[in-house]
Amino acid sequence: MLSIFVTFLGAFLTLIVMRPVANWIGLVDKPNYRKRHQGAIPLIGGVSLFVGNLCYYLMEWDQLRLPYLYLFSIFVLLAIGILDDRFDISPFLRAGIQAILAILMIDLGNVYLDHLGQILGPFQLTLGSIGLIITVFATIAIINAFNMIDGIDGLLGGLSCVSFAAIGFLMYRDGQMDMAHWSFALIVSILPYLMLNLGIPFGPKYKVFMGDAGSTLIGFTIIWILLLSTQGKGHPMNPVTALWIIAIPLIDMVAIIYRRVRKGKSPFRPDRLHVHHLMVRAGLTSRQAFLLITFVSAVCATIGILGEVYYVNEWAMFVGFFILFFLYVYSITRAWRITRWVRRMKRRAKRLKKV
Repeated sequence: MLSIFVTFLGAFLTLIVMRPVANWIGLVDKPNYRKRHQGAIPLIGGVSLFVGNLCYYLMEWDQLRLPYLYLFSIFVLLAIGILDDRFDISPFLRAGIQAILAILMIDLGNVYLDHLGQILGPFQLTLGSIGLIITVFATIAIINAFNMIDGIDGLLGGLSCVSFAAIGFLMYRDGQMDMAHWSFALIVSILPYLMLNLGIPFGPKYKVFMGDAGSTLIGFTIIWILLLSTQGKGHPMNPVTALWIIAIPLIDMVAIIYRRVRKGKSPFRPDRLHVHHLMVRAGLTSRQAFLLITFVSAVCATIGILGEVYYVNEWAMFVGFFILFFLYVYSITRAWRITRWVRRMKRRAKRLKKV
């Protein structure tokens, strides 16, 4: 319990200390055509998360796997993320650095995708040497999935907490207390950021953003834990369960990239076509969109957990995920129709209230 308290305290105090520093060095997010917030907001959530995580690691060092490699990796991501938040680094450079870290994870930590479980039938789909390549691309994909979903207040924090909570539960169920406690500690390290990001309890004056430094750190940590928990002998979680745990960020990223490429645009070019933007455009407030998407993510994670607990066939879980993915992509590509329908329903509801 002491390590959990120190984690929270370290993360919270970092936010307080770093606010004036961020304003002084220009590490702030300013409004533009995509960003509709008010004023310059400090981009220090990533620093807070790193410090909180570091506090936990220092107190539980002997209980965690490959501490030097993990801390080195997230420190590099933090540094590159801060530079990107301040100076806008090329996405290709960022992807290259993420690929290098994935290669180090494979080479030095022996952490990689060896198999995909029984997603195609009653046999294990072993990847062999191609699994090394897939691991690199999966690492880049998950890092950027959580980076891209960070579009409205609370959303990145909420979705990452859902993922870490689901992972922590499954680790606890399997008796892997070190991984379970770390997953819960990660939630604790996110909470101070989430509170200030949502204006709790100090109001909008003390609002902070996560920034690329924080979102990439979260994405890397999630793929790190998922690889440790889904691969090797006696793994506590099936690979297909991991898909359900990170369903919303992963599917949203793939759908957005597909839509951009289909329109002849760069997949790295930011826009306001993510699911949270479409919900706000349909008439929901950003807080309502945050709560709804987080709830859906929790439902998806619960489906994954239930499939694991009740030993549902992995191929059936994969088919279910594919159906979810198809429905999501279908809805996104027809977002304007759905938006128009939602607005029509809201107008009808208002008329009924007046009557």
